[in-house]
Amino acid sequence: MRDVSLHLDRFTVLEVRSLRGQMVPTRKDRPVTFDDVNSFVTRIGSAEIAINVKTLSDLLNRRVFAYPGAPLKNISVTVERGRIKQTGTIRKVIEMPFEIEGTLDATATGEIRLHVDKIAAAHLPVKGLLHFFGEDLAKLIRLKQDRGLTVEGDSILLHPDRMLPPPRIEGKVAAVRIEGDRIVLTFRSGAAKDLSVPYATRSYMYHRGGILRFGKLTMSDADLEILSDSQRTPFDFSLPDYNRQLTAGYSKNTISHGLIVFMRDFALLGSEDAQRVGSAGNRKPESRPPRLQH
Repeated sequence: MRDVSLHLDRFTVLEVRSLRGQMVPTRKDRPVTFDDVNSFVTRIGSAEIAINVKTLSDLLNRRVFAYPGAPLKNISVTVERGRIKQTGTIRKVIEMPFEIEGTLDATATGEIRLHVDKIAAAHLPVKGLLHFFGEDLAKLIRLKQDRGLTVEGDSILLHPDRMLPPPRIEGKVAAVRIEGDRIVLTFRSGAAKDLSVPYATRSYMYHRGGILRFGKLTMSDADLEILSDSQRTPFDFSLPDYNRQLTAGYSKNTISHGLIVFMRDFALLGSEDAQRVGSAGNRKPESRPPRLQH
């Protein structure tokens, strides 16, 4: 993938600047299927992915701490002077507002680490809070298992493979940096061969090899490139809404029996696209399609 705004659900958008990896079926009797987000895991070999702090706030509120009795709620993550600031409400006998600040880096095992060095909360002194949130933080934040967040000493560890909605990802975060209001993650989990895409463009998704199913179509030895019909960058792609985008676009076969799909960008879908009946290839392009490279 290159330069793709990837919508995993209504609230979670990943800015995939580049990604190379494998989509691996989770069941031996079922191939990778776009219509079943639990049918595959994406194993990342290398990638650079940015996430907006608003999206991170939504993940914490709607997934990580979305259960009765959760110790934190109303969480908001912002960036100030290159540092992460997190505010919200903590439950400790009574509910009280809290605010923490710290820096981000990556652990040796591939997690995102927020090292907390400043804490404030209602009616509690800073030094007492540092001890309270450092040595006793793991006892304070009692999470349900597999929520994507753990605590070690003064550090909060974020696990992208468990925080994000499906399809699951596997990969090690090698570096973390802040750009404006975005957290940029660099993944490096192993070598991956370069692929040559059938149609050269700035933004695309390309699947090569294996079995891939979408709708009623199944591709063996898959050779499928997906890109924007308007050639916008980044390509705005929603996995839950891919069929609407597919219906609003068109496709071209290649001489090597592959398929190139020109989809309508998710942000450009209108009501007429949602009501359109058909499948990829039934709609004629409104303008002459670009020449394909075979």
